[in-house]
Amino acid sequence: MKKMWIALLVVLLTLAGANPNEASAAGAEKQVLRIGMDALPVLLDPASIEGLDRDKTTVIKALYEGLVRLDKNGKPVPGVAQSWTVGTDGKTYTFKLRANAKWSNGKKLTAADFVLAWKKALTPGLKKGNIFRMYYVAGAESYHTGKLKDFAKVGVKAINDNTLLVTLKGKYAYFPTLLAEPEYYPVSQEAKEAASISNGPFQLQAGTNKEIKLVKNPHYYDASSIRLSGVDLLSAPGLNSENATAAFVNGQVDWVGGGNTMLDYKYKDMAAENEYLQAPYASTYYYQFNLGQKPFSNINIRKALALAVDRKAMPMAMPAYGFVPSPIFGSRAQYRTEFSDAAYFKEDLNKAKELLAKGLKQEGLTALPPFTVIVNGGYNHEALANALVKQWSEKLGVTATIKVQDWQTVLANRQSGSFQVARAGWSADYNDPSTFLNYFRSDSTDNDSGWSNKRYDDYVKQAEQTFDSAKRVQLYAKAEQLLMSEAVMLPSHNYVADILRNPQIAGVYIDYDGSIAFSRGYWK
Repeated sequence: MKKMWIALLVVLLTLAGANPNEASAAGAEKQVLRIGMDALPVLLDPASIEGLDRDKTTVIKALYEGLVRLDKNGKPVPGVAQSWTVGTDGKTYTFKLRANAKWSNGKKLTAADFVLAWKKALTPGLKKGNIFRMYYVAGAESYHTGKLKDFAKVGVKAINDNTLLVTLKGKYAYFPTLLAEPEYYPVSQEAKEAASISNGPFQLQAGTNKEIKLVKNPHYYDASSIRLSGVDLLSAPGLNSENATAAFVNGQVDWVGGGNTMLDYKYKDMAAENEYLQAPYASTYYYQFNLGQKPFSNINIRKALALAVDRKAMPMAMPAYGFVPSPIFGSRAQYRTEFSDAAYFKEDLNKAKELLAKGLKQEGLTALPPFTVIVNGGYNHEALANALVKQWSEKLGVTATIKVQDWQTVLANRQSGSFQVARAGWSADYNDPSTFLNYFRSDSTDNDSGWSNKRYDDYVKQAEQTFDSAKRVQLYAKAEQLLMSEAVMLPSHNYVADILRNPQIAGVYIDYDGSIAFSRGYWK
């Protein structure tokens, strides 16, 4: 039936003069990539990104580049800055800009352009968005919140056209990674509109709510490495398609999925098998125990519940056994290849039963009282929770009920401690293990687990200030191992993006943050 539908679709498209193979071949010859999105981003200002706006991030990362960029593995490499040094205090960074760094209009890019951009992003009263990522810079938060009135006291100075001095409020060994984030990008002093002048691999040729056309920026310092001549980001309404997935099947786009666009599976099944792939990004789905309430204050009961779960039997693509997901960079490669999470949680029903009996005895109980798991609606959260509690029931004889609430209510209950077990998730703010492991620090305002551990805090704080990357990630691994050994939370799975793409496309991938990285892509 699947092959019949594909054959029929190709016939209809050919009759209409829109052969998908011919369209892709034409794009390949011209090195033009067409990406389908259900809706296109607006206001392409680097400082305007809010939360998980992955589509806007996709476009902005192609139009702009910061002092540092991340390679395919997530390693920070020189961007606009050809080099940098760190002062003996660990807080002062001196960046040397490339002499050939230019704007898309051919004008020289200077250190002053970074100062201007950072000042603009930190404008007091301006919507916060993801500006908190700039709060590592001395005085940045105080200026943004209006407490500091003089921007000259913020830790960024243009020493000359090619030298930028940045002073941090503390020692943060992963700071270069943060500089790859859009909030730190430069802004042209001559730009009349957002993105009308940019400094990245591509420049904006035209933009509407139906189509964003990018063309290669000839003034980009590394233009010789950019093989695509253009990228067209196309919305489903602009293509008169039901959605972006339908547009792919119709041959109107070469790539769909990733960013904020989800595949429509009724059309996905019409695509060829070699056109589909799954790509992980740095987001972990988990269940939070409330350690402030009995019986979840008992470590043996928590461990029993964790060890009883067979994650491979759960309806998810990429089981998680730790908190830090695979796309996060470590010291030489991705963190999870350096420190596997496979040993943290391995289903062991006999051990689970033993620990449950031990925990119940410690609590003076003969059976675990029924408890409630709160989840928010949407995204199959209830179905996933049902699969989890079913395993607990069948394997341990434990009774748990599921209560569906709206997301704001779930958050409020977690923050107030009014829950027993809650569905939770965390996505990376930047590409370093600390963006996950900082969450469970005792001084973290996000930590709603009721857990506090000085040894864990010390590991994470020490790692933060350790500039030897190998030693730093070893400290992170110790912290994560401690977190898992105490079963503070129950990791379920890591998120993946479902992708349909022409298999002749190379060098395009899903970045750690779920955005589509195409700058160094090409047609084979």
